[in-house]
Amino acid sequence: MGEQVKSRDYIFATRDRYDESYDMVRAARDKQYKYIRNYYPEKPYLQWIQFSHQHAAFQELWRLELSGQLEGDQRLLMQHKRPVEELYDCVNDPYEISNLADDPVYRVELERLRTVLDDWRDQYDVWGDVPEERMVAQMYPGGVQPQTAAPIFIPLNSELPGREATANGEYIEPTSVLLHCATQGASIAYTTDKGLNPSWKLYTKPFILLEGTTIIRAKAVRIGYKDSKETIGSFVIE
Repeated sequence: MGEQVKSRDYIFATRDRYDESYDMVRAARDKQYKYIRNYYPEKPYLQWIQFSHQHAAFQELWRLELSGQLEGDQRLLMQHKRPVEELYDCVNDPYEISNLADDPVYRVELERLRTVLDDWRDQYDVWGDVPEERMVAQMYPGGVQPQTAAPIFIPLNSELPGREATANGEYIEPTSVLLHCATQGASIAYTTDKGLNPSWKLYTKPFILLEGTTIIRAKAVRIGYKDSKETIGSFVIE
């Protein structure tokens, strides 16, 4: 039998930087209510993000807004500022139209979810209140952006137990090649295609080289780091 999933009383959500736009939103929800806290209430719901505004849905929203065709609840998403707090009854109001945060009838639910969110933030939201400048200074000591380590090639066969890396080799039997990057959290891309426009693949496991010559090009990436230098391996299976 599989491991039983433990149920929980609340789920939490966050929003911070999105490409060019800064934001900070935190939310907590139980089975019925969702509580949202907007730390920058002076900002609109739809901040300008170049990528998202290429989407046809965003363009249509702005067309309708500018032509005056949005009315009433349809304009909620287009507001130029947000309330500091939002509270929704997701069972009876699944589209989150009616903000109950200022309704005294729901004061108990509001204060309960406030406390739940604060407790979660104290335990888990360690970076939420840290200015981005401090994060960058910690990631880039002295203002220098680190570079992802270049991938290395480790051939494995009946004669090679994988103790050493090499970018060149000739073997008389099918040989697996393992790719490795020393930078924690990095991903490796590789290609064996020739030509100016190769198809790059995400490396997930060692692959087997059969008879002939195989040229492998590889590079590693990690968000926030410079891409690694490209490495090239050449392996011949006789």
